Amino acid sequence: PQKGMSLKHPCVGLLQDARIWEKTKEMLMLTKVMESMPDVTFYWAGDGPYKDKVLPVLAKYNNFKWLGSLQYPDQVRQFLTEIDVYALISGIDMSPHTILEASLMEKPVIATNVGGIPELIQDGKTGFLVEKGDYDNWIKRLTLLINDKHKSKEISETGYDFVKNNFTWD
Repeated sequence: PQKGMSLKHPCVGLLQDARIWEKTKEMLMLTKVMESMPDVTFYWAGDGPYKDKVLPVLAKYNNFKWLGSLQYPDQVRQFLTEIDVYALISGIDMSPHTILEASLMEKPVIATNVGGIPELIQDGKTGFLVEKGDYDNWIKRLTLLINDKHKSKEISETGYDFVKNNFTWD
């Protein structure tokens, strides 16, 4: 961990690029989540050619902030240090390292159940998996982790141990 950024809490952090439309367009579902959770700030760190398709839609919400690209690894570490929950809202993905990094920073993780993501998260134990387009479940899981500090800590610690035990060079 490093000294964190100055973010408004409670908050959800998204750290993903916008280079593949099938991956990026799932973020548009976030509008319904933000409408339902006006007291939670959603921070998106990332960039790419499809940013211009989603950013105008998401930026209409007062509880959404775009941070642009973050310098790796220092600014990414600062971002992950400060957020309350890490979310990967993706339409397709292989094996996103951001899930591993957020887990190693002992942050509770929620991600879309696509591609190789289920190999990185044990649903309900080391994080939560949510089906594509299921904004109701995103709201339910985010609300749980933001409001139930005990559950959030339990998921964070179990996620840390899972990554440390299964994804090291050894």
